[in-house]
Formats: sequence, C-alpha cells, structure tokens
Amino acid sequence: MFQPSRRMLLRSAAASLPLPLLPSLLPREARASALTPPKRLLFYFVPCGLQVEEMIPDRVGAGYDLKRILAPLAGVQQHVSVLSGLEQGAGFDDRAGDHARGTGCFLTATTVKYTAGTDIENGISVDQVAAQQLGAATLLPSLQLGIEEGGTVGDCDSGYSCAYIRNISWSGTTTPMPNIIDPGVAFSRMFAGMDPTVSQAELDRRNSVRSSILDHVLDQANALNARMGVSDKLKLDEYTTGVRELELKIQSLATQECIPGDEPPADYDTETQVMLMMDLMALAFQCDVTRYITFMLANGGSNRSFPWLGVSGAHHEISHHMDDPTNLDQLYTIDAWEVEQFAYLVEKLSNLTDADGSTVLDNSLLYFSSEIEDGNSHSHSSIPVLLAGSGGGTHTPGQHIAYENNEPMADLFISMLGSAGVNVPTFGEDGTGPLGQLV
Repeated sequence: MFQPSRRMLLRSAAASLPLPLLPSLLPREARASALTPPKRLLFYFVPCGLQVEEMIPDRVGAGYDLKRILAPLAGVQQHVSVLSGLEQGAGFDDRAGDHARGTGCFLTATTVKYTAGTDIENGISVDQVAAQQLGAATLLPSLQLGIEEGGTVGDCDSGYSCAYIRNISWSGTTTPMPNIIDPGVAFSRMFAGMDPTVSQAELDRRNSVRSSILDHVLDQANALNARMGVSDKLKLDEYTTGVRELELKIQSLATQECIPGDEPPADYDTETQVMLMMDLMALAFQCDVTRYITFMLANGGSNRSFPWLGVSGAHHEISHHMDDPTNLDQLYTIDAWEVEQFAYLVEKLSNLTDADGSTVLDNSLLYFSSEIEDGNSHSHSSIPVLLAGSGGGTHTPGQHIAYENNEPMADLFISMLGSAGVNVPTFGEDGTGPLGQLV
C-alpha cells in the first residue's frame, strides 16, 4: 500500500490554512475567471423620509437638475441615478405606526405583523436572499452596520415591535440581523487575525510561498490518483474538492492590494462614526470581505439632533413639519447632509480598482432611500431612491427615471438581485419581475 511521506502530509496540512491569496493561488481551471470582478449590493437607510420638493429633479433623463437636497451629488452625479414614483405597498395600513412598518418592510417588501411582543413576523430581506445563495464565497456572507443602538424587545411605534424599527436586514420571517454600530467592532469582525502593520513585500513573499505549496499539493494529489483504488480515489477527490473550495473561500481575506490599515479609534462623535462606517464599507468591498452590506444612518423614526448642522431639534419631531418654513429648512439641511455622506461613499468606491481594471463602483449597486416619502404625510408611495453604480452593466447611472404607474419597490430589488447573479421571479408581496428603464 502506498504511504505518503511526512513532508507531503505537512504540505497538505499547510494548504488548509485560511490565509490570503492572489488569483494565481486559485485552482488552475479557475484562474481564467479570477479577473472577473464580484458583483456587490449595498443598501443605505436614512430615517424620517426625504423631502421630495427639494430632491426630485424637474428634468427627466441624463443631466438632471440638482435641487438643494441633491446638491452634494455634484461631484458624483454621473454615477448616481434618481428614481421617483416607486411605491412600497407593504408599508400601507390604516393604523398608526408608519415608521415601524416602513422600516420593517424597507428591504423585505412584506407587511410586518402588528405586534409589540416576541411573535414578530416579516419577510426575508433582499440582501439576505443574495447572501444565502452566494454569501459562502466570502469570509462574511453579509454585513449589517448602523450608528444607533437598540434591542428588539418592546413597543417602539404605536404597538409595533422595536425589532421592526431598528433592523432592515432579515434572514428569515422571525430573525432580524442586528447592526454593528461600533467601528472598532466592525473592523475586528472584518479583519480578525490579520496584522495591519505587515508590509506589502511580506505579503508578496507569503503569497509566493503559499502558491507553491498549494500547487504542489494538487500536483501530488493528481499523481497519486492513478495508483489508488476506487474507494481511495473517492476520498482523494473529496479532499481536493475541499482544497479548491477552501481556496475560493479564503480569497476574500486579502488581495495583494488590500491592507486593512489601522483600527478605528475608540472615541468618536457622530460625524466621525458615520465617516468611519463609510470607510469600512468601502474597505469591505475592496478586500472582498463581503459583497452584501446594509447600513442604517439611524433607526426608523429617529429623534437624533444635528447640532453640527445648526439643527438642535429632534429629527422625527421636525419631520412632522406642517409646512412650517423653519421646519422645512431644517429638514432640507438634514437630508442634504445625509446625501453628502452617501456621495462620499460613492466617490470612494469609484476610486477603487477591481481586478479587471474597472472600478468597484462599476460592479456594485448602491441603494439609498427612507422608510416613508414625507415625514408629514407618512406616505409609502413615490418614495425617492438614489441608485449608484453600474451593477456590472445592468444600470446606466446619471439619469432621473420617473415611474408613473406605482411600480413596486420590490421590482427594483429583483433587478438588483439579478445584477448580482441571483435570479428570482418574484420578491416580497408585490414584486413580479425586474424593473424597467434602468439601462
């Protein structure tokens, strides 16, 4: 009976270590496709509605006009489309609680169960549909970030559970995915075990050694195959298949160009916290730690104040503006700041290069919206949406697309899933197919 040498066993063990690698480390048959960039999805939530009168452009098509709220898009307008007229039907109900319903169905397009108890019910969110089908390709199947804490227990809005208003990602009907709100914790989750001080030269050296080891292991396995019986061949095939799957899995841990840098500071104000989260999301995509991210700039119906903007009152209270000019002016200021943060992320992703020379933004779709249309009316029709990136050619950015037939938001989610390689015929309660006019 053939007995493998101790050196071969040691080399085989080395191949199972979860270490960073370059495309050259992939199995030979996978190397040809290694330069095909991954497709990514990001969902960005802002609370208390968006004032359409100072957001929705007057002009339709390319070169749309930038009103006060969209003014921060000036430098990235070519990368961002404005979608108007979309409806989130799952948010409608005669009873109070629009913030909870709107936040709960934000990415599920499913009417949440009216309860403040533990018997919560919702649908699966669009990010989790993608993560459950394709998330195994990366270290983290998905990533949920936010800036406001809060549990899932209790009544947070007119008899609706806090679970609905503090989460937008749901892995199942009763399972909200909690947000990480501390940038340091998010950094540790993304890069646990990595040395941020390692030099590029050392990364190159390690990758060269690993490439030789992995290739040698697979060569030895192929050479042994002809000398084994049927049972051992099956075992060897299982082993080599595991090595190949592992190689694809650990590809997400690092690339030659991806060094995480310093850990975020322990102390930060809200402005810094938001900026750190933007940087971490960009880094997560750049390093292929995950391809599906949700971010809540605040919880639904948030009462946060904005003293650095000169707005001292609570956001939710101001959003019930009653057409008061002072309230509206403050809302325009808040909304413009929210768009400014999104624009920062868009610009950052547009400056990151993927393996094939395109940008990370070219291969991503970023969705930006709120749980309601307007804080005064609490409507769920005609909810403004910003859609950034090209999604690998599935979206032509830089245009204002005005929908006029109450097209469901869920159809947009079907289109976004399709851009990531996840094809579903329906989604939520009213999604029946891909949304038109995006290309």
